[in-house]
Amino acid sequence: MSEDRTAETNESRSFQDRVFARFDTIDDRFERIAGRLGSVEIRIGKLEDRQYDTKPIWEKALAAIAETNTALLAGFDEFRRQVESINATLDSMDAKFEALSDKVEAGSNRLHVDLEDGLRGVERKIDVLNKNILELQADQRYVDSRLEKIESKPS
Repeated sequence: MSEDRTAETNESRSFQDRVFARFDTIDDRFERIAGRLGSVEIRIGKLEDRQYDTKPIWEKALAAIAETNTALLAGFDEFRRQVESINATLDSMDAKFEALSDKVEAGSNRLHVDLEDGLRGVERKIDVLNKNILELQADQRYVDSRLEKIESKPS
């Protein structure tokens, strides 16, 4: 199993020639890579040129977007202020309606009490009138019966 590796390294070329050949191979590779990089750089340059061509458009678009955002925020702030104003007005009206409701309820209760008192007074007066009418009717019957007795006597 012994391999003779020395036979592989024994070439007709010298060590220096082989090293320089390797360097030449590496140089060729670098040149191919540099050629590829050059085309990549050209492409990148073209893309950068396009970017510079569209940069003013994007700057205008971004400025317009920022202006729109500012206008929207201002509109939302105004809307918020108006809603808060409406809420404050509604709260004020609610307090006024509550106070008015309390006054109406108090007036209604007072009216109910006054009405009940008035009806009791009328009821008492009707009772007195009924009693008076009954007494008058009784007196009228007495007078009628006396008048009949008087008229029935011979003269």
